[in-house]
Amino acid sequence: MISQMDENDHVGFTYLGGQKPHDASPWMFWVSGLRGWEAKLGSRGLDTLEFSIPVALSEANPIIFQQLFCDFVRLLKAEHGHGGYAFNLSPVREEPNESSEAVMVSKMAGLDTGKAGIISRRSRIGITDHIKTVGWLTAINYDMLAKAGGLSVLQSALPMDWFAMYDYGKGVVIQCGPRPELAPTEHDAKPSIYVLPNMALRKIRIAELGSLHQGSADGEPRLHGAPAERWLTRFDIPEEELLAYRAKLLKEPKLTAETTLPDVL
Repeated sequence: MISQMDENDHVGFTYLGGQKPHDASPWMFWVSGLRGWEAKLGSRGLDTLEFSIPVALSEANPIIFQQLFCDFVRLLKAEHGHGGYAFNLSPVREEPNESSEAVMVSKMAGLDTGKAGIISRRSRIGITDHIKTVGWLTAINYDMLAKAGGLSVLQSALPMDWFAMYDYGKGVVIQCGPRPELAPTEHDAKPSIYVLPNMALRKIRIAELGSLHQGSADGEPRLHGAPAERWLTRFDIPEEELLAYRAKLLKEPKLTAETTLPDVL
């Protein structure tokens, strides 16, 4: 289909594993690209890719998601990206389901939220050269890595028993622990496995989001305004607490050969 298109055509494809067009599916591949003239302007945002696989598949194959993620960022020469747990909303029924997502995100800090294709067009918030958040996997380009202090500073902040880094050509992918964390708020909304990379990369995180959802029509929960900003800073801690979180890391699961790709930096 793409081979028949002109560079100024709109590229937007969604592939799902549901039985009906409006299903939300654990299998999802979604891509959206700028038109050629937009890309040449350099101020219209970024092309985006989202993909997901069922949790059960990832648990049965402990490195399959890491390998897919690293392959994609390498092939696409990605500026940045992140991956972990998230809900897939029906592409044609996103708005009616945003309030349910907002409730679940408030209960589980490890869940990602917000449509990449919408956020990637907000050049005014600096999304072209800043990350939105950290995840189980976080990709940053080398310019971002330098702004964060460089590879040696990052490796010092993120001990190798719990964190792995992979080169993808244009930057590095950081893996945080052997598996993604849901971080339920009633148990531990600030696991050190996410807090430490969040603090290490805070200089290259966008300053504000504005919104992750559409505005509330009847008072239903939405990640719009203040709730969106609270989500953005959910893993922030005072600098003086960093040492305590490094000690807390000792109680969290370590990486193993079975959960790590072979080409670790």
